Amino acid sequence: MYCSTRLLKYVLCVISGICALGGCLLIWYGAWLLESLSEEQRIMGLDHGEDLAAVLCILLGTVIIVASIFGSVAMAKDSKTLLICYAVLLVLLLIVQFVMVSISYAASRESLPDSLRQGFDELWDLQHDGNSTLNTYEEWLHCCGRNSAEDYLHLDKMPPPSCCLDQDCSNILGLFMDGCENKFKEYVSGKTANFHTLSWFLILFEFAGSVTTCYLVDSIRNHRDRIRFYN
Repeated sequence: MYCSTRLLKYVLCVISGICALGGCLLIWYGAWLLESLSEEQRIMGLDHGEDLAAVLCILLGTVIIVASIFGSVAMAKDSKTLLICYAVLLVLLLIVQFVMVSISYAASRESLPDSLRQGFDELWDLQHDGNSTLNTYEEWLHCCGRNSAEDYLHLDKMPPPSCCLDQDCSNILGLFMDGCENKFKEYVSGKTANFHTLSWFLILFEFAGSVTTCYLVDSIRNHRDRIRFYN
C-alpha cells in the first residue's frame, strides 16, 4: 500500500507540474492577446471584448498555478481534507474552462458584433447613404461588403475607398474581394485557436488530476487504517 501511495503521489506531482505549466502558458496567451490589439483597433473601439478575454485568461492561469501549488502542499502534508479540496478545485476549474471554450467556440463560428450587423443592414438599405460602420471594418480587415465586393455592384453602388488598398480605388487590383463576415470570423478563429488547444489540454490533465487525487485520498486512508489495525 505504501508503494501504491508513493506512486500515486509521483503521478499527481507530474500532473500538477503540467497544469502549472499550462497556467503559465495561459497567462502568456492573455498577455499576447492584449499586445496583439493594434492601435487602430483601440482608436476605433474594435477590441470586441478581447481586453476582457485577455484579463480572464491571465486570472485563470494564475488560479491554475496557485491550485497546483496548493495540491503540492496537500500531498506533502498527506492531508485528506486538503487533497479533497484540491480535487474539487480541479473539477471547478475544469467546468469553468469548458464553459469558456464553449463560449469562445460559439463566438468564433456564429457570433458577429452588433456594430457589424448594423453595418450589413445599412448596406442593404437603399435609402441609406454612406456606411461609416461597415467602412471601418472594411478598412481594418481588408474586406468589402458582407459576402464580397459584388454586394455593392448588385446594389448599383460603387465600392467605397475603404474597400481598396490604401483607400485608392484607381487600381482595380487593389480592391478587396473577400466579404467582411467571413473575414471577421477568420480573425476571431485565428485568435481563439491557441486558447482552445491549450484549454482542452488543461481540461484533460485537470480531470486526470482529480481522479488521481481521489485514488490518493483512498490510498492514504487505507494505509492509516492498516497502521491503526496492526497497532
